[in-house]
Amino acid sequence: MRFRFANSIPTLVVSIAVVGTSLAGDPVKSGLSMGDFVSPFDVDDVTGPNKGKTLCYR
Repeated sequence: MRFRFANSIPTLVVSIAVVGTSLAGDPVKSGLSMGDFVSPFDVDDVTGPNKGKTLCYR
């Protein structure tokens, strides 16, 4: 009896994890979508003729 109970605990934990992930919300969306507007941003140039300068990309 004790051995049967010990084997059922990991099975229960795995079952909860599988059900929980399958019922999770929408997948994570990262970044911009095609055609979205990109706002200007500053970068620090580390190579080339502008090395050490901050540049604005628009």
